[in-house]
Parts: sequence; C-alpha cells; structure tokens
Amino acid sequence: MKNFESSIRNVFQEAFQYFLNKSFDIRVGEYRRVVLMQVNIFLIISTLLIIKPIVNSLFLSSFGYSSLPTAFIIVSIFAVAISRLYSRLLSKFAFDKIMTRTLLTSVLSLFVFGLLLRLNILVQLVLLLFYVWVALFAVVSSSQFWVLANIIFNAREAKRVFGFIGAGAIAGGIFGGYLTSIMAPLIGSENLIFLSILVLLPSFWITKRIWTERDSEQQRVQQRKIQEENLPDKPFHLIKKSRHLSLMAGIIGVSVVVAKLVDYQFSAIASTAILDPDQLTAFFGFWFSNFNLLSLFIQLFLTRRIVGMFGVGSSLLILPGAIFLGALAMLFFPLLGAAIFIKLCDGSLKQSINKSATELLALPIPLEIKSKTKSYIDVTVDSVASGIGGLLLFFLVNGLQISTNWISLLIIGLLAVWIYFALQVRDEYLKSFKLKISKKISRKNTNKQAESNESVIGNLQKQLESTKESQLLYMIQKTREVPRDEFYLPLKKLLVHESGRVRAEVISSLRSYISHNLSGDMLLLVKDNDQEVRVNAFEYLIALAPGNRVKLIESYLEHEDERIRESALLALAIETRGNQELQNWFSFGDRLQMRIQQMDNTENVSEKDKLHQHIIQIIGASNASGYFSYLQNAFHHEKVEIVIKAIEAAGNTVHPQFISVLLNFLNQKIFLPAAQTALANYGSQVFPVFQKLIQEDKIPAELVRKLPVVAQKINSQKSIDFLFFLLDYEDYMVHLESLKALNNLKQSFSHLFFDKKLVMSLIAEEIHLSKNTLIVLKSKFVTNMDLDSISPKILDARNSLIKLLERRLDGSLERIFQLLELQYPPEDILTVYKGIQSNKTDLRMNAIEFLDNLLEARLKKILIPVLETAILNSMAEPVFNLFAEKEPDEFACYRLILEGVDLKLKLAVFYLLEQLSDPQFLPLVQAYLNSENQKIRTFAKKAQQAMTLS
Repeated sequence: MKNFESSIRNVFQEAFQYFLNKSFDIRVGEYRRVVLMQVNIFLIISTLLIIKPIVNSLFLSSFGYSSLPTAFIIVSIFAVAISRLYSRLLSKFAFDKIMTRTLLTSVLSLFVFGLLLRLNILVQLVLLLFYVWVALFAVVSSSQFWVLANIIFNAREAKRVFGFIGAGAIAGGIFGGYLTSIMAPLIGSENLIFLSILVLLPSFWITKRIWTERDSEQQRVQQRKIQEENLPDKPFHLIKKSRHLSLMAGIIGVSVVVAKLVDYQFSAIASTAILDPDQLTAFFGFWFSNFNLLSLFIQLFLTRRIVGMFGVGSSLLILPGAIFLGALAMLFFPLLGAAIFIKLCDGSLKQSINKSATELLALPIPLEIKSKTKSYIDVTVDSVASGIGGLLLFFLVNGLQISTNWISLLIIGLLAVWIYFALQVRDEYLKSFKLKISKKISRKNTNKQAESNESVIGNLQKQLESTKESQLLYMIQKTREVPRDEFYLPLKKLLVHESGRVRAEVISSLRSYISHNLSGDMLLLVKDNDQEVRVNAFEYLIALAPGNRVKLIESYLEHEDERIRESALLALAIETRGNQELQNWFSFGDRLQMRIQQMDNTENVSEKDKLHQHIIQIIGASNASGYFSYLQNAFHHEKVEIVIKAIEAAGNTVHPQFISVLLNFLNQKIFLPAAQTALANYGSQVFPVFQKLIQEDKIPAELVRKLPVVAQKINSQKSIDFLFFLLDYEDYMVHLESLKALNNLKQSFSHLFFDKKLVMSLIAEEIHLSKNTLIVLKSKFVTNMDLDSISPKILDARNSLIKLLERRLDGSLERIFQLLELQYPPEDILTVYKGIQSNKTDLRMNAIEFLDNLLEARLKKILIPVLETAILNSMAEPVFNLFAEKEPDEFACYRLILEGVDLKLKLAVFYLLEQLSDPQFLPLVQAYLNSENQKIRTFAKKAQQAMTLS
C-alpha cells in the first residue's frame, strides 16, 4: 500500500513538474525553490491585502480622506527612522535572521493592534499607528522577499522565474482581497486582523526552509559578502555614486508619488460615493481583488513574454503609459468609473510587468551593494516619496482647495519624468552587466561619451608625445587621415626620434604639408643611418625640393657614399615608376645594369648579398619587367633574407605573373607574412584570381586558410565580398579566419559597407548548425549506444565523428559571435564572448543575460536557448524536445550532420557509414554521389560499395 501511495505521489509530482516546465519554463533543480518562494510571497501579500482594506476603511471613516496627505507625511518620517535602524541591523546580523525576526515581530504587532481596536482603546491613535505600520510592513516585507530572491536565484534563473513567483504575490492579493470583501460584513473589520495572523504565520517557517535548502556553497559566499564587505559609504552615498542606482531610485520614487496621487483620487471619489464603512471595506476588497485578478492573468501569460521580447528598459514604459490614459479619463470625467479605471491601470500593471522589470533592474548590481541599497530604496525612497506625495496633496487639496480631477495634471507631469528615467536606465542596466562580466573595463570607459572633434585632435597631439614606438607609429598613420596644421610641429619634432621607423613614417606624413617646406631637413636626413629614412627623404626631395631637382638628384646618384647612392637610386625607382621618359632622362636602366655588374664582380659574400637585395628592391619598386627573371631566380635562393626581399619586390610590381608563386609561399611559415603582404599590394584585382583557383579546386584548404589575412589588408569593398565568398567554403577553419578578417576590416576601414540582411542570414544559419549539432550530441546516437557490441573500427570512426562534432559546436559558437560583432558593438560582443568562456557559472550566466538585453527580439529568440544549452547545460528536458519535433534516430543524426558545410565532418560520416556497411543508409549516401567536391564523391562511393557488398 505504501509503495502504491509513493508511486501515485511520484506520478503527480512528475506531472506537476512537467506542467511547470512546459508552461512557465521552470527547470530541473528549481521546482522546490520556486514553489516555496511563490507560496511565501502569496502569504505575505495575502496578509497585506487583508489588513490594507481594513486600515484604509477604518482610517477614512474615522479621519476622512482630507487626512490622507498628513498620514503620507507621517509614514515617510517613520520610514526614514526604520531604514536607518535596518541598515545598522544588516551590518550586525545575518540577513536570514533579520527577515525571520521581522516576520515574528509583524505577527506580534498584528495581535496587539487587533486587541487594542477590539477593546476600543485609544482608537484614533491606534488607527494612525496601524496605518503607518501597514504602510511600512508593505515595503519592508516585500523588499526583504525580493532580496532573498536575488540571493537564491542567479541572473538567468531570475529572468525566467521572477514572473512566475510574482504571480504568487498577485494571487495573494486576489485571495486576501476577496476574503476581506466576503468576511468584513460578516465578522467586522477589526476581527479580520486576527485572521491575517493565521495567514502570515506559515511564512516564518517557509522562509527558514528556503534559506536552509538554498544552493549552500554559493549562497554562503554571497552572505559573507553581505556581512564582510567593508563599504564605508552609507546607502544614500552608494546610490548617489551610481547612476544605475540613482535612476532606479528615481523611477521608484516618482512611481510611488504617482501611485499616491492615484490612490488619493480613487479613495476620495470612493469615500464620497460610499458612506457606510463596512460597504466601503467590501468595495475596496472587491476591486483590489479584481485588480489583482487581472494582474495575475498578465503575470502568468504576458509578463515573461513582454519582458523577454522588449527587454527591461522598454517594459518599464508600459505602466506610465497606461496611467497616462487613466489620468486623462480622470481629468475630463471625474466619476467613480474613471477612478476605478486609473486604479485598474496602476493596480494591474504595477505588480505584474512593472514589478518584474523593476526587480530585474537590480540583477547586475553586486550583492554586497544591493543588500545595502535595495532595502533603502524600497523603504526610505518609497516612504519619502509617499511623504512628498502627501505634501503635494496637502498643498493642493487643503491649501489651494483644488478638486480631485485636476490632480491628473500633476500626474501627467510626473509621468514625463518617469518615462525619461526609464529610457535612461536601460543603457545603465547594460553597462552594469558589462562591468560585472569584465572587471577590467573601467567606469570611465563604460560611461564614455562621444568625443568632440576638438578633443580628438587634442588627444592625437598628446599621443604624438608618447615614448612607445608602436603607439607613435599608429598615431602618425592616423594623422594622415586628418592632416591638420595642429599636427605639423609635433610631427616635425619626431624627425630626430631615435627610431628609424618613426623617422621614416614622419617624413611620409610631412609630405602632406606643402606650405611647410622641409627640404633643408631632408638634405640632412639623406645621410641617415637607416635606409628607409634615406629613401623617404629622397622621395620628399624629388617631389618637393625647390630649384633644379634634376641636378640635386643626379648629385646624389653619383655621391661618394655608397649608402647614399643606393638610397637615391631606390627613391628614383619609386618616383619614376611607370614613367619611361623620366627613367631615360636619369639613365635608370644603365644605372641598374651597373649595379648588377657590380654584384657579379663582387667576391665578398656579405657585400654581394647586400647588393643582390638592393637590386631586387629596385626591380620591384620600378616595376622593371625586363629584369623579372632576377626575381624568379631569387625565389629559389638558399638565403632566406634574399627570398623575402624577392617576395616583397614581386608584390611591389603588382604583376599577375607572380600571383601563383606568391600563393605557394603561403604554405611556408617563414615566408608567410611577407607573402600575405605582397599579395595584399595587388589590391582587389587579386580576388578574381583567388576565386577562380578555389572554384577549380586548384589550391588546398590549408592554403585557402591564409587568404583572409590578405583580404583584411586591402581597403576595398571587394575584400568584404571575397570574405563572404569564403564563408561558403567547406572548411570551418576558413570560416573562422574569414570572420576574423571581416571584423578586422570593420575596425580598420569603418567606411566599408556590411550587408546587415546577409549577416543576419549567416547568423541564423550558424545557429541552425549549432542546434543540429546539439541535437546529435544529446541524442541516443551519442549517449546511449551499446559500445560493447561495436567493432573496434566502427568505434574509432564513431569516436572521431563525435570529437569533430564537439569541435564544430565550439567553432560554430565562435563564428556566431564573430558575426554578431559585424552587427553589434564589437566591444560588447567581445565582453560577452569572454564571459561565456569563463569557468565561473555566474559569469557565464551574466554574459548571456547581457547578450539577451543586447540582441533584437527575433535573434535572441533563436540564439539564447542554444547558448543556454551549449554553455550552461541548463535545459530541463532533452534538447531535441526544444529544437526538434522528436528525438532523431541514427539516420536522422547523420542527415543533420551532413547539412553543414564542414568537409571533415562529411568525410567522417561517410567513413563511419562505410564501416557500418548498413544498407538502410544507402539513400543518404546516394544523395552525395554527384557532389561537386571530389573527396566527398570518393568517400560516398566507398560507403556505397561497402553497403552493396553487405
């Protein structure tokens, strides 16, 4: 019998968990925490909705609605005192003890108030204190609950479960409201207080249970942070220092003032229309329950979808927008129906969409700061705002005698401020998550604003005074983009810099400043020890020297110093390139031939090699086609430095005959950088050649992987087109290199155009591939296969395929993020990618949450589940239930793998099918017998033959 009862209980438990998962995305390991938290907030809010109508009706019947502003002010004064006491207690005692003792104190307080009112002792004083106590209980108990929720749930869990947990609060409001409306006429308002005690008592036990069963290790660390973190600032100063917290406080403060004004309008019109206290209690209880009933519907079926689709920032705009409509109704039609409508807008959305969005705002704030500031915001800011609302009402109603409907004008004005804060806090929310993911990002960088043109110029000028060579070279190149007079003097000072590369680059930059002739300085620099400096100085003189430049150049071509003669001839080769007439004027061919004879007659090996390199440079710089045979011979020279000079020279010629030779050098590591730079010198004309060779399958995949680096060096729209072409190549390493190159192009040449639709389609394709890979890796094909019955060959082939699949999943995720960098701010995407690579679970979850708020709705809908499954492994059910109609069989798994473009994976599948030799897979193989790829055809035919023979 016991076994039967246990089985029935297990069946019901599994059914309930399945319902929670399917309906509300509650996952394995979360059920108990979520249900306990929901029941807990249900009891707290039920208690509040029992005692709130009681105290409202008794207060209004005893004091009248004109006393409400005074009551609001008194509440705010008490709240400030309670908040200070609470902050001191939090630094001395553990949070769980403070929360449980608060609940016990609340139970005792309710008993005392109920007893005093039942015995009619000091009724008016007791009512006033009871009114203040209820207001404080509402904010303190709710704040403590949501701090507890932030402790036991991480960012990703909170995004999913807060809506469901919040439904418990709304259900409590419905239960408490309807209970009050039914019981108040039967037993009287004072006796309902004792009933509320019975409702609140279980919350004490549940809170202790939740704290006991929490994720012990992580929460102990968090609790120690709360207690041990030595934050010298008081909560007010912490809020003031943080723009995120300041905006949160501003939103809550303004919303509370608006709520008080709305509450006053509702209470004033209701108390005028309904005079009997018990009927008024029933009216409040009935409508509060109706408001909460609508709120529950919104919370269960709309909140998670709305917040997930529009994000936290946009969701915060819904409540003020609805109240605006209600305020307009109250302004023009100040009737009970209009009062109910504006309260409906406030009551139904405040505890559903707005509550979830507001609580989510606190997620990226460090827990040690959150614990000190959130309660302060929820209690002090809330209550001070109530006091401000009271003062405003006191001034408007009691002072200026303004009628109830005109208060709507003030509400509309405050709504404008509320909406402004909501728009601003979205950016701060993202920045806070970004900062939480990467502590290396300084606040200055996360809060930086667009610099003005003047500040950019000033920054460049300062950077030109740097002592770092790499930084100086970068800044010198940047000055060429905007050659302003402000840069002239800082650049001129660098002509005496210790680095030859810096001096050479400065000379090239100074050629843009035609109004400042520096020929005198160049005459000195032609004698520089660095050849690049000498050549650039000669180029400057050839282009800009005053007087007879021909005689000047000829004098240096015949100079007694060998180094100067070489540099002058190289500069002449550069400046007369393509100008045969000018070359003949300077007898360029004769001079080059003399150099070659001089090299042939030189016996010293070192001198001979120097001359050889110099000749190669001159041939490349001048594009002297008659001497290309010297370059062809130099490609096969035994000395590396000469081969490198020949590669560089071939690139400088930009002649098509050298492209195939340079491509071959890409396979040799020592020549790779020189060959890539040489090919990049050809510019966009090289891409048609590359594409033809790739399409004709004349270059191997290992060589194709080197081409993206060539493309990223070329400032052309055709570079982007070529790299997108490579994304169709059947090699995932080519894809990775191409995406890296695309991102480098975006950073280096920001004017180039990236087709957003094309990028989005590529992202969708990669997500689809990742999804297929996950389905296969989580299927029985991988997890539950009987390995003992498999032959060693099949086992090896199968294991190789699984390893390739795991690699493809990692590579696919990397490609997704590289594509995202083309669509979104690269620094944000890079921050997320580093976060998900962390071995810390919290950091990975925060990274995904940051991305969730960064992406547009249709993209995150398909990407976030894949990331959660691949990175967090947090899906509560088999992945094929999420991404496919049913679990795929072995045939379907092979088909899913073959959908990709990874050649190695396809070949691995066909090799495994060959070893299996199972005819059931024959249709799968036959589909690839006519593939354009020769390797695929070969492997598919082998698999077909093995199946046919079996």
